[in-house]
Amino acid sequence: MEFFKPGVRYDFMGIARVCGILSIAGVVLSWGLVFTKGLNFGIDFAGGTEALIAFNEPIDVGELRTTVEGTGLEKPEVVTYGLNNEGRYFVRSQTQTLLTEADTAKLRQAVEKVGAPTLWDTKDETGEEIRFQFDGAKDVAALQAAVAESGVPNVQVSQQSGGANPVYVLNVPGVRSKLTESMKAAYGDKFKSIDRLETVGSAVGREMREQGALALLYAVIGVVLYIVFRFDARYGPGAAAALVHDVSVTIGIYALLGLEFNLPIVAALLSLVGYSINDTVVVYDRIRENVQGGVGKDLTETINISVSETLGRTINTSLASFFGVLAIYIFCGGTVQNFAFAMMVGIIIGTYSSIYVANPLVLFTDRYLASRSAGGPTKTSTPARASRP
Repeated sequence: MEFFKPGVRYDFMGIARVCGILSIAGVVLSWGLVFTKGLNFGIDFAGGTEALIAFNEPIDVGELRTTVEGTGLEKPEVVTYGLNNEGRYFVRSQTQTLLTEADTAKLRQAVEKVGAPTLWDTKDETGEEIRFQFDGAKDVAALQAAVAESGVPNVQVSQQSGGANPVYVLNVPGVRSKLTESMKAAYGDKFKSIDRLETVGSAVGREMREQGALALLYAVIGVVLYIVFRFDARYGPGAAAALVHDVSVTIGIYALLGLEFNLPIVAALLSLVGYSINDTVVVYDRIRENVQGGVGKDLTETINISVSETLGRTINTSLASFFGVLAIYIFCGGTVQNFAFAMMVGIIIGTYSSIYVANPLVLFTDRYLASRSAGGPTKTSTPARASRP
């Protein structure tokens, strides 16, 4: 299938300067949005709770949201899970624990009635445990009685270790138990189960953010090293700039729209790095072949000819990929839909950058190297024409 008539040459480099300005502005604006408005991190990066709640029959989403808010989860997002409403609902909230600071203070005051703790550790990521220790052993029953008078319900005291100074633990009801109790009280036999519940603490979220950023950085560095090895130093800067452009603008769109940014989006960005460089390598190969074959009077014309010759392949590949992820975006929901949106944006931006970011920088780098060369223009600046019979 041909979208473009074979043999037609387009002057892509004629608007390279304008596109370069727009590309730089897009990258600057994207990072400006990231640092000013910020990204809407999901619980993978910000910490929080996700739950999949199952019912025996469909229920009202608004009513369920109100019930979930009553458990202590702040501003929960409640959506139907799956294509059809089969009574399964996905709940997401940035609340990591139901134990408030006021409850923590009450529990400490209760424990201090038995003795002054030398250790008071509330750093449990799920907020379901508080570890404490005294200078000497204390009676567990006395601690349990003091905690019962604190006004914080359903807290159990246990001894975690032995010895002269044992460690004690306050076991606080977690999100799962609170949700289960609330669902049973509100819906009775309609409630089936909590099929999945995940809680991510802020420390873990911060570590995931750092690891995700490093993964993107290593991917870009690896691809650039491959390009330099596969071609030469003239092509490396263009490939690197195209990858940085694609990732930056995609992230900027997420910041602008306030869409959730989580681990699946990092996976989508890593996929886009591979997708974008794939098309760039195809164009670079054609440019090198045409340079060696003496096609075009100079490098600018050679690039125009090379991009024109590979344009049909570029459009076919991009459309096939785009329609595939478009179907996912339309017919899937939740996290998968968010992933598909990142892929759609990346495919469009990656197709643009492989033409108007990667290639103009090849021309710029070639001219820069030529200006530094004592011998005048480099070989790729003015390709030698092939001998003709």
